[in-house]
Amino acid sequence: MAGDLAIDLKSITRLKSLSWMRDEQARQLAAASAPLKVRREGAIFREGEASSHVYILLSGVAKLCYVNREQRVLVGFVGPGEVFGLSSLLPQTTRPFRCEAYSDCLVAVVKPEIFVDTVLGVPLERLSIILDATVGRWWGMLVRYANFVGLGLRERLAGALLELAEKFGVRDSRGTLLTIKLTHADLAELVGASRQRTTEQLNDFEREGVITREGRRLIIVPERLWQLAQTPHPN
Repeated sequence: MAGDLAIDLKSITRLKSLSWMRDEQARQLAAASAPLKVRREGAIFREGEASSHVYILLSGVAKLCYVNREQRVLVGFVGPGEVFGLSSLLPQTTRPFRCEAYSDCLVAVVKPEIFVDTVLGVPLERLSIILDATVGRWWGMLVRYANFVGLGLRERLAGALLELAEKFGVRDSRGTLLTIKLTHADLAELVGASRQRTTEQLNDFEREGVITREGRRLIIVPERLWQLAQTPHPN
C-alpha cells in the first residue's frame, strides 16, 4: 500500500454506488481507507488469504478468478465504484477467489468492521451473524459451482457429497450418515450429469468403500471422499 498517499474525498463521493452516503460518512470512509495502486496483471488479493479487508475500486478494471488446480476460471469483472472482497463480512473466511488488475487500478482498502460501522452504523459481529444465516449458503454455492468447472464427474460428485455431509450428516460408526434422503436423480441434478452416469459413479464409490448404502440413505467416509475430490481421475 502507498503509505504516502491518502484517499481523496471526491474519489469516494463521485462513485455512483456510494453517492447516497452523507458527507460525514464519506469523509470517515475516505479517512479510514488506505490506497492501493496495482499495475495491470498484478494481484489485489490471492486465493487462500484471510478475508480481512473490504475493497472499493476507485479506478480501473479488475477481474475475479477461481484457480481450479491448473485451470483458471474467470468469475467476472469489477468496475469502478464496485465494493468487493465481501467474504470478509462473513465469519472466519478465506478468499476463495483471486483478484487481479485487468488494467492499472486504484483501490481503497478498509477494514470490514470500519466499513460496516461507517456505511451501515451496525457492529460487524451482528451483521456477520445475519449474513452467515442468510447469504452464507449462497456464497458457498457460488464457490462450489466455480470449483466444478473443469472437474470430472467423479470429483464433482465427491465434492457434492462432502458438502451434503457437512450440512446434513451425523457421525456413524461407519462414517457420516446423510440424514437427507436423496434420489440418484437429485444427485445427478446437483452435479450436472445424467442419472445413469451418476448411478454408475455411485456404484464405483461403493465398490471402493467410500460410501455405503442403507436403503435410500448414504453413509460416506469423509476422509476418503476428500482425497477423491482433490485427486483428478483419468477418464
